[in-house]
Amino acid sequence: MRVKKYLPSIITLSNLFLGFLSILYIQKGEFAFACHLILIAALLDSFDGKLARKIGVVSSFGKEIDSLADVVSFCLSPSFLVFNILFYSNISTFDAELFFIYLALISSFPLLMGAIRLARFNVEHDEENHSKYYVGLPSPMSAIAICSVILLKLEMIDKTYNITISEINFFTFNIVLPVIIFLSFLMISKLQFSKFPLFSFKKGKENSIRLVLMLISIVLMFITSVMGLLHIMLFIFSAYYILSNILFHFVNNSIRLNELKEKLKNKKKDL
Repeated sequence: MRVKKYLPSIITLSNLFLGFLSILYIQKGEFAFACHLILIAALLDSFDGKLARKIGVVSSFGKEIDSLADVVSFCLSPSFLVFNILFYSNISTFDAELFFIYLALISSFPLLMGAIRLARFNVEHDEENHSKYYVGLPSPMSAIAICSVILLKLEMIDKTYNITISEINFFTFNIVLPVIIFLSFLMISKLQFSKFPLFSFKKGKENSIRLVLMLISIVLMFITSVMGLLHIMLFIFSAYYILSNILFHFVNNSIRLNELKEKLKNKKKDL
């Protein structure tokens, strides 16, 4: 019974350890393996809170340590990854010290925006708990998206032998970097992102459909990982989640705006 009580916290600490471990592997230059550790940490993060609610051991301590683990695994680790990817891009045309500071500033965006996102989530936790949506891109999803972009670069660009170093650097600084900055600012945006489904088929038809789709996605990721194509599946999954939610947010806002206009017109007619 005691082990059951501490199980969610053990999962959270495992998430934290994997985030720390990924930083060590980034330091060693094993970027792809570090990305996989971050992905496993994200998978663990999706379980701890749901498990705590399922067995009735939700606590303020659990909420706080979960946020601290997320800062390391999904904010600090991706920032460190981005910095190292950029720093070792073999660019020597800039002043070394200025270039170092520039990279440190740019690569800190996932860390800084993620910390703001998590602090805001803690403040608005009760309100957001009763909603079907997150306000701003969740930090684990941001980390998954960053890892998908990095893995895509490592597997499809860096290993293509007919691409020159200057072309790889162009791709890194003009495509990969702006995407990562965009993902960072999505975390502190007011855009609504749908929550992942509860692990139960008794929570309504909508939750059941979303749960089935998520389980299919996990199976596909496992299959593509065995085939050596995880980077493609991961990129498609994260791109679909982010872009579809952005689209739905603006469509829903447009519908609400039209409904508000109709109400105002009707009120004017009544007057």
